[in-house]
Amino acid sequence: MHYLTDEAGKPEAVVIPIARWKELEAYYAQLRRRDEVLDGMQSALLEARAIEAEGQPGEDLHDFLDSL
Repeated sequence: MHYLTDEAGKPEAVVIPIARWKELEAYYAQLRRRDEVLDGMQSALLEARAIEAEGQPGEDLHDFLDSL
């Protein structure tokens, strides 16, 4: 990596090799996908709690899979 500094020697930027950049892109893409899955799971849990709190009958897994 190369660090770029201003006239006073204060760091301003970093230049990294393209291979390392591609590794970082792949890593952050994986993190974004994980966050999407976790967000979906959180939404599902909140929905299940709301259904339970309201006393509504929930859809069981078999019904859900049959509807796909």
